[in-house]
Amino acid sequence: MAVAEGFADQPSGRGCGQLGEFSGSVGYRAFVLPGWLDQLFDRRAVPLRLLVLVAVAVSYFLVLASPTALDVVLVGGAVLAMAAGPRWPLAVVVAQAGLLAVAPDASHLALKVLAGIALFELAMRRSGWPLAVAAAVMTAVYALYRPDDVAGLVFRAVMAIGGPILLGTYVRSVRRLTQVEVRTSVARELHDLVAHHVSSIVLRVKVARQVLAPEDERVRAVLDDVHETGVAALADLRQLVTVLRDPSQSFVEPDSLPAAVAAAVARARKVGLRVDATVDPALARLDATRGLTVLRLTQEGLANVAKHAGSSARTQFSTSVSADAVRLEIRDDGGDFRMADSGSGHGLIGLRERVEMLGGTLEAGAHGQGWRLLAVLPVAS
Repeated sequence: MAVAEGFADQPSGRGCGQLGEFSGSVGYRAFVLPGWLDQLFDRRAVPLRLLVLVAVAVSYFLVLASPTALDVVLVGGAVLAMAAGPRWPLAVVVAQAGLLAVAPDASHLALKVLAGIALFELAMRRSGWPLAVAAAVMTAVYALYRPDDVAGLVFRAVMAIGGPILLGTYVRSVRRLTQVEVRTSVARELHDLVAHHVSSIVLRVKVARQVLAPEDERVRAVLDDVHETGVAALADLRQLVTVLRDPSQSFVEPDSLPAAVAAAVARARKVGLRVDATVDPALARLDATRGLTVLRLTQEGLANVAKHAGSSARTQFSTSVSADAVRLEIRDDGGDFRMADSGSGHGLIGLRERVEMLGGTLEAGAHGQGWRLLAVLPVAS
């Protein structure tokens, strides 16, 4: 589940369900950055960012008297480098510093502004040693121009380097506080509302099992399955509440991930799906965040097959872990797929958000007579 990260793509195809959006009631956007400006720093808005920066650069050159070819190359390179800011903010700062170091005086204003934006974005996304490295590199570049002007160097370090870093650090802190507030709000609602109703369902099913006549074996088997599923759902909800209140807790331990994925496949088979599964034991090497994403892809993807293709569908499920990526694929042959029951697509949005937040890709769509979901996640270095 993505908390306080925003929502991206629109529904597309079959979905699996998703917790609602809470970011509208609380958020740093309301009092830190205007919404349109905040979009420029969104990981999914790189084309928009480049469009705005190119427009600003063109306007700058229209104002600048007789820009040289070197001016155009340097500023153009600085603008293009900003596209990598969401993924490699420190590298962008170093690149901006290098361009600023070799730039003629005419280009300094544009490059200084872009370097300041890069510093701001770095501080907004990172803390600790990356900021120290960036500050040292930028200070060294500014010291190249007037090494004897100590007072001027201090002023530039405070204004051109310290200012963006402080502002970015402030935004990052507010974001973190906002995420804590949203996590707490979601945890409270899950505990007080959802978990309460699930507990009531489990209790009622338990009572129904006890009052049924012994000869009702088929009904009893269904109720047993519903009871087991409800108990498991309640345990997951309680664990989720714990993780939301304390992010240091792990929803699933990495060592137990292969077993958890296999259990999700077994549950799908129990409700009637015919699943041919290949679970890579190397899933145990994944970190907790990627492990949880793989587990959720498995659970929601198989639930999607059951909902839309039915138990008559034959499903191929596979996971594989390589040196640089983990790959998960779910395919079905269509079964008795019903177009009228195509769903809202909200679950697919949630899956895509999970994957894209980790820098991965998600493909979902028609494949032959059935449906195919393919997720590729980069393995953390």
